[in-house]
Amino acid sequence: MRTLSKYLVTLIVVFGSSSLTANEADSEWKLERDKHNVKVFTRDVEGSAFKAFRGETIIDTELNRALALMDDTAACPAWMHTCKSPVLIGKLNPLERYSYMVNDLPWPVTDRALLLHATISQRMSDRVVTVSLESIAPDSLSEGQRERVPAGKGVVLIEKAQGFFRFTPIDEQHTHVEYQMHTEPSGALPAALVNSMLVDTPFYTLKSMQSVVLEEKYQDFRPF
Repeated sequence: MRTLSKYLVTLIVVFGSSSLTANEADSEWKLERDKHNVKVFTRDVEGSAFKAFRGETIIDTELNRALALMDDTAACPAWMHTCKSPVLIGKLNPLERYSYMVNDLPWPVTDRALLLHATISQRMSDRVVTVSLESIAPDSLSEGQRERVPAGKGVVLIEKAQGFFRFTPIDEQHTHVEYQMHTEPSGALPAALVNSMLVDTPFYTLKSMQSVVLEEKYQDFRPF
């Protein structure tokens, strides 16, 4: 079994999580949408007015090709819902990186920005890959990394976000994808407004992933 060598998944999200972990279960998941081979669930999170989401789909390709899409920072606006201006801030090692993105929100809502620490791990028994995501403060970066963070004029930096993408190989032609997040989006955003938009984030992200991942440029990626 091969392990990750020089590659790392770049992942940036829209509405993520503050207290959510991969195994946490504050409440029951409620199915909100089941369409175009994408299921989206939401649930309450203890101590937060903002709900968490979980999206699931199956993409018609094998694991490595799915990870190739994740590694393509510049392609994020093509499939991540409301993503714009992604920046790779720096790699700590082959399994970790910092990235930055802006969430393009509808007027008059101020755009939100995310500065994320992404870490990748693989369960060797079944090749399941989990990419954990957590927001970080700019002052936790090195001086050189901070210089690469955009000035952020006209945006609000999200202070608390946490979640994950998980990729489970089914066979050589299919991969199950989970996208789970919860966020405290910062600023004066009403929880009711955020919760009303929550389902669109995983739905359109995973729906777009289904087609974008099939582009020819992703067919020869072999990190595992």
